[in-house]
Amino acid sequence: MDYSLFYLPTYREGFSPSLADYYEEIIDEVKLADRLGWNRVMTTEHHFHYYGGAVTNPAIMLTAWARETKNIRLAAGVSLVPLRHPLQVAEDYAMVDQLSGGRFDMGVSRGFVPHEFAAFGVGMEETADRVSEGLDVIEKFWEGKPFSWKGKFYEFDKIQPWPETIQKEIPIWVAASNAQESFERAGARGANLMMNQYPMSYESLVQKHTWFCDAHAKAGHDPKKRRSMVAYMTHLADTEEQAIAEAKLALQEHVNAFQHVLKHDEWNRDYLGDESILQAVNDSDDILDVFRKRTLICTPEQAAERMAKYVDLGFTEMCFVLRYGSMTHTQVCETLERLAKEVRPMLGLSKAAA
Repeated sequence: MDYSLFYLPTYREGFSPSLADYYEEIIDEVKLADRLGWNRVMTTEHHFHYYGGAVTNPAIMLTAWARETKNIRLAAGVSLVPLRHPLQVAEDYAMVDQLSGGRFDMGVSRGFVPHEFAAFGVGMEETADRVSEGLDVIEKFWEGKPFSWKGKFYEFDKIQPWPETIQKEIPIWVAASNAQESFERAGARGANLMMNQYPMSYESLVQKHTWFCDAHAKAGHDPKKRRSMVAYMTHLADTEEQAIAEAKLALQEHVNAFQHVLKHDEWNRDYLGDESILQAVNDSDDILDVFRKRTLICTPEQAAERMAKYVDLGFTEMCFVLRYGSMTHTQVCETLERLAKEVRPMLGLSKAAA
């Protein structure tokens, strides 16, 4: 069972002294995860909004992390392939693989933010096909042999891929949230799967993970090589009450910002909203169920108990979102330490190196 750290870098005034300081704090957190023996760190791509918009090209951030770490794998989690030419994507991440000494993982997504697609002039109805063709081009590039291409969206004469990658085969992670087609395509391709618990019920997550597993098996892929991760909004404290009190407004703002960009309401500056924002994604009338069923905002003991369910479902990786909303650098580092030194042993896993 692997541990991953996930960043959707959301910065606005007050979250750190400056954006430059925010970047440096994240670098320090990644260095700590590296020292603690974590397997992977990921960062995503967003544009033209404070929700995730601090990283517009994950390759740049991953390169910075590559120079500050030794062992942790560095992943685009995700690259919005539909918004970029796949040759440029392939080149950027080939450089990351070189500069990290072969520690790069690729992650892709269809995307979901309307204003991003409008600005780049890409139709959202095309995203599934653009991801599929884009990945085909990218993987062909990484094979390192000259090739030409003529597809639905892209066409070019024979090129020489350059720079080459260090890894002979770069792991591919596909993020999926809703469409059954997305889960089945990822499984059929033999790609690794990324899921996020908080936007969906546990029952929905189980169903969608099953779509992926069934498609993976139907395509004849080796079940021992199947990889899937689930991400959690996370914050640990000595009591559940303390954890929720410290993280509630940060989670509320994160969900509120997500809803704004999802609904093409990106100019809305009501950052926090109110408790109804959380209630809208709840499974019951009890607001505590948001935290208990969809997050790891809890004690270390509760976190271990919840995580065990996903191990039983066949997930191979636990991915933690620690820096969201107003959560501070100090809080992130404390939870990083507790996940490694307290939670991991409770799951019967080998203790991470400190």
